[in-house]
This record gives sequence, structure tokens and C-alpha cells, in this order.
Amino acid sequence: MATDVLMPNLGFDTQTSRLVEWLKEPGSVVEKGQAIAVIESDKANIELEAIVSGVLLEHCVDADQEVAVGSVIARIGSAEEYRSMRVAPKTVKIGGSPQAQDVPALGATGSTSRVSPVAQRLARDLQIDVSQITGSGVRGRITRSDVQQAYQSQQTLASPPSDPLADAKGVRALPAVRRAARQRGIDLTAVLAAGYTNPITLATLDAYAVGSQPPTPIRATTRIVSSSPSDEEGVTVVSLSRTRQIIGKRLGESMREAPHFYVTGEFIFDAALARIKTLPGKVKINDLILYLTAQTLMRLPALNATFYEGVLRQYQSVHLAIAVARDDGLITPVLHHAERYSLAGIAEASRTLIERARANRLSLDDLQNGTFTVSNLGMVQQVEHFTAVINPPQVGILAVGALKPRPVVIDGGLFVRHTARLTLSGDHRVVDGMDLAQFMAVFEEELNRFAPIENP
Repeated sequence: MATDVLMPNLGFDTQTSRLVEWLKEPGSVVEKGQAIAVIESDKANIELEAIVSGVLLEHCVDADQEVAVGSVIARIGSAEEYRSMRVAPKTVKIGGSPQAQDVPALGATGSTSRVSPVAQRLARDLQIDVSQITGSGVRGRITRSDVQQAYQSQQTLASPPSDPLADAKGVRALPAVRRAARQRGIDLTAVLAAGYTNPITLATLDAYAVGSQPPTPIRATTRIVSSSPSDEEGVTVVSLSRTRQIIGKRLGESMREAPHFYVTGEFIFDAALARIKTLPGKVKINDLILYLTAQTLMRLPALNATFYEGVLRQYQSVHLAIAVARDDGLITPVLHHAERYSLAGIAEASRTLIERARANRLSLDDLQNGTFTVSNLGMVQQVEHFTAVINPPQVGILAVGALKPRPVVIDGGLFVRHTARLTLSGDHRVVDGMDLAQFMAVFEEELNRFAPIENP
């Protein structure tokens, strides 16, 4: 019995996700846990792993498609099932109109042996006979681009355009633009229908791909393009990536819906720094802060929590989200069960997680179920302290400023000590100022437990 592979829920309040690319083709043997596709989540591309071992029977959607959560995107079965699909061709009816045609179904042999579901729908809409198309996909698979190209060729033969840039439908574009559109799976007629101007350029494709509004014809300076010079001297108009748009949407909602409350504390790290130098491995101050945060949250479940649709959930385990800066925006991979790690263990695990985040090699599990976030800008010495926006549906986030020598009063004397200022943001709907103050007090207790401060 074949197993359906579904588009997973990639996070809080997610309705759809984009299937970026397939890593395994139909007929490939896959093991449970092996990556078979790359999916774009709210903040990163992640690898979708096979839920069972077997043979990948078919792709149910093409790459570069927006797919609703819970939709079937592939099927995994046995080698016998795959062989039966290959040797038992049958026909399916595409469309219900009088023009509907019988075309070979998935699994038939020959150049039209495989027709992707998207290509089937497009062929029906454009009334294209797929039996006359040679597929460009793996093993002759007919893709949406093949159908679009066949349609354009058909229209061109029917009425050769007089304009060298225009096709039979009046779409004007250079060959490089048409090639880029085919590679991205963009229908140029749909671009014009969305309100973009003729001729279509590469910048137009960029704007259309990210869902930007078409330019207003009255004011050219309002055009939204991708890293292109604007009509105003010295100004570049940059379209936001899908990742950046989603980050802005989520954090904007967080600020509007969650009343933020902030508490800042200053902590002396001299004794901790001295002890870290005696430890084996590559333990850094950020690793220590993650370790101390996990230990603190174990004692304060009020902040190790999520709040969504009126339901407050407090967790026994600490699933620590770590803010990682990348060129396309901030990402928060999750270190699950952080309370179980030693300091050396959390240093190694977090370093591996951050490296995979920056290399865009995260798994679905790496981005889910965070209960608290740590954001550290301490590597920039000019950042004394800052406030961070809560990562919904979590109820708290810790912002870490630069560790540097500062004047400190101890027992009436003035001394220079290495200190860092930590600012905790809390969701005032479910936590109070005392909860945040207790976090600071317990954090200092854990710091002193790790390395007691010796007063002068």
C-alpha cells in the first residue's frame, strides 16, 4: 500500500508553503528520514524527509509550486507498485468539456509517459494535445513549461508576429526574458494580466515572482523592482524577498497583538570567563548564555511558554530558539531539550545548528516548537543593549548586548569588570513584570553557581 507524502505544517499560522525543488525523482529508492525535497518555510528552505522507506512512485506537484498544507505532494510505495505503474498504461480524461482529450496517464510508456498534475490542468485549459509534446523532465516527464512552450509555438505558427519581440498574443519580451520565465514557470500572459507593462523585462519577472504590486503608470518612481536604480538620482528601489515579507508580517503582528514589557539587567562575567578558559573544547560566552538561559527557564516555566488563540501552554522541556542573522533575514532554528545538555554539549549542538542554518540545510524539526528565543548582538561591541520583538507564539525573548569592560561599584569601591546587559521582553497578556524580574534574579544565581564571583 502506497504512502502519501503530505505538505507539512511548517510553523505557526502557516496555510501554504512552496515546494522549491525535488531531491529525489520517481523510481528512486529512499530510506525513512532521507531528504526527498526542499520546501520554503516562513524563514528558510528546509529539507522534507521521507516518512517511510520504499520507492518514490510519483511527484504529485511540480517544483516551484505554492501548495496548501496537508496536500499530497508525492507517494512512496514498493518496487512492485512502481513497476506496475510503468508497464500498465491507462488513459485518464482531462477536463469535462467537449474538447476534453484522452491522454496517457502517469505511468504509461513513451515520450508522454508522465504528465505532471499541473501540466494536465494547463493542457486542459489551453486545449493542448499532450500526446504531441516531448517532455523535458526526467524520463520524458511532461511539465508545465513544456505545455506553455507548446502553446506559444502553436500560437506563433498560427499567426507569426510582425514585431520581433512580440508573440501571437502580443506579449513583448526578449528571448532571455522568455527563457527565464520558462525556467521559473511564469506565464508571461499572466504577468500582463496582473497589470505589468509591455515589454516584460527581467526586473518585471522579479517583481511578479515575489508578488509585488505592478508599477503605477503615473509615477515611475513607485516601481517595485529588484535592486534596480530608480528614476530618482541616488535611490535604489529594492523588492523584499518572500522571507523578509513574512518576517515583517509576523513581527508586526507580534508588536500589535502582544503588549511588550521589558526588563534589563547587568551581569558580571569575569569569573565565568576565567572558568571557560579552563574548559576543553571551543566554549564561548554565547554558549554559556544559552546554557544559563535553559537552566533558568527550567525554574521559571511562566516564560518557557507559548500563547496562541487564547491558550497558554507552559513546557517542562526547554526548546531554545537561537536567532541567526543571514543575508535574507533573521532565522530562529530550535535547539530541542536544551536543558539536557552540558555546557560543552550545548556549545557543540548550537554551533552545528547555526552552521546548518547559514548553509540553508535545516530540517523541518529544526524550525518547529520553540518555547523561548535568545538573540545575541554582543559580537558588535557598539551594541550596549537592545530590545527584541517576541517571536510568536512564544511569550519571551532575551536580547544580549556586548560583553565589555565597564565601571562597577562593589562594596563601595569602584572597579572595572567585564559585564553584559541582558534585556528580557515579555508578553504582558500572560506574564507580568515580576516574572521578568525573577528571570534576571535566577539567571544571576545560575551564573554564580557556574562560577562564583570573588569579591575584592
